[in-house]
Amino acid sequence: MTYSDLKKIGDALLKQDPRYAIPYFNASQIRNMDAAYTRDAETGEYADLDIWDSWPVQDPVTGYVSNWNGYQLVIAMMGRPHHEDNHIYLLYNKYGDNDFSHWRNAGSIFGYNENSLTQEWSGSAIVNSDNSIQLFYTINDTNNAINHQKLASATMYLTADENGVHIEKVDNNHVVFAGDGYHYQTYDQWKQVNSFDDNYTLRDAHVIQMPNGNRYLVFEGNTGTENYQGENQLYNWSNYGGNDLFNIQSLFHLTNTTNIDYKKAIFANGALGILKLNNDEKNPQVEEVYSPLITSNMVSDELERPNVVKLGDKYYLFSATRLSRGTNIDILNEVNKTVGDNVAMIGYVSDSLTGPYKPLNDSGVVLTASIPANWRTATYSYYAVPVKGKANQLLITSYMTNRGEVAGKGMNSTWAPSFIVQVNPDNTTIVLAQATNQGNWVWNDNSENNDMLGTLQTAALPGEMGKPIDWDLIGGYGLKPHDPATPETPTTPETPSTPKTPETPTTPETPSTPQTPETPTTPEVPSTPQIPVTPEDPKQPETKSGRLPQTGNGSNKAVMGLGVATLLGMFGLAGINKRRFN
Repeated sequence: MTYSDLKKIGDALLKQDPRYAIPYFNASQIRNMDAAYTRDAETGEYADLDIWDSWPVQDPVTGYVSNWNGYQLVIAMMGRPHHEDNHIYLLYNKYGDNDFSHWRNAGSIFGYNENSLTQEWSGSAIVNSDNSIQLFYTINDTNNAINHQKLASATMYLTADENGVHIEKVDNNHVVFAGDGYHYQTYDQWKQVNSFDDNYTLRDAHVIQMPNGNRYLVFEGNTGTENYQGENQLYNWSNYGGNDLFNIQSLFHLTNTTNIDYKKAIFANGALGILKLNNDEKNPQVEEVYSPLITSNMVSDELERPNVVKLGDKYYLFSATRLSRGTNIDILNEVNKTVGDNVAMIGYVSDSLTGPYKPLNDSGVVLTASIPANWRTATYSYYAVPVKGKANQLLITSYMTNRGEVAGKGMNSTWAPSFIVQVNPDNTTIVLAQATNQGNWVWNDNSENNDMLGTLQTAALPGEMGKPIDWDLIGGYGLKPHDPATPETPTTPETPSTPKTPETPTTPETPSTPQTPETPTTPEVPSTPQIPVTPEDPKQPETKSGRLPQTGNGSNKAVMGLGVATLLGMFGLAGINKRRFN
């Protein structure tokens, strides 16, 4: 993921390109989840809980939602609003039932003596050969640390009767991976710096099984010493990814130590990692650790919730991200001012699980935010589920980001309506105007409910339009209308470069009139770098239709420059800091 990719993702957010813009949902139809009123894992008392990152129990090979004894099972992070209450629960419904009110809660997976210092974060789950559930999740230990994350696994034994699904016991709870230092940064490595500008991640393990039985985990992490963070990344020319003018201007900007972006860039080392598990399905251990599938050195420190979907003969790797974790403050501020949120979903494609992966839609952008982050219908944590019988469609699930009642008192975080993304043969994608009820994980003949779709006006509750955003309240969660004009007929795009940094850049096209870029001026440093200021009277976009096109796509061709080798020689950068590959 290059600096140019980050800029293109931001541009797609600003333009509200209808191919990627998340549908507007009808705010009047959204409600809290009945099953979120349950016993809290910390207090044992019944309370209305927020619900956020969620994942279904899936077939490990196909990725389809499993039919477990007639039920669909989903594991979700839940907790009391306004508390550091982050634990995982088991939810269930009859398989194929799309009624949001029919979901029920089997309770906290790890019981009711939990505390806020030891938390469970996102992961994945599959069915074992004996019908038990193998859970992969994130242990977040804050007892003597700040978000000390480790990949973990446990075996859940369930029973079902006329009263529903019950958790009988949980065995084999253990840490699977805590980083190796070389491929992936460890907590101790991160702690040596422990800078406000440096974000540590090792979480969100997604399990996938090959037809031969080999199991792998794809996860979010940060690069280790193999390709580590540091100021040297600013002089790695291939991190930039644009034409000569863009690259040089970006180099001057990022190497200016008075810029806000400078420190963020030297610490940015996000990665989508992969490792192989041994053949013990109930007590999995690491057999082999590989180099990351995707890296974002100098560009972003956080690529969240990776999941892999196999469609036909290709593997599609998706991740949720925020521009606020990236290193382009200018585009972040512009997006926050114009759109009101900066979240996105990115995606990559490969002929093999282990790569190499190429970005979808040239830059990797697949979904972009459509409304402000403090509206009831704002979403995040996108998770793609394959649709049975559809080799080119994915069901996109998410939650509504009202944690801590940011949209108003009594409006808790809840499951969003799901919607369809079409994947085209030319490695482009498009959002379709097809929505479901809230909390739909299995697409079938009864899934579609387009009454859930809205317009810019109906996506806002009364009083939300123009409401200032309190970014302190929004915290780390995670817009302008998108006009669903019919896109042009897709054309075959140029073959995008592999997301991992190539050692030899592609020969660029000759620009019309290259000019020597002026040295950029030093921008004024905002008083609070990471909290964008919302204008008192934000410009409200023109109201347009909220329905998205059902077919088609347009291709964005990458703009290339010329003379990379010559310019590298001019700036003494040739041959410096090549990335290492295994």
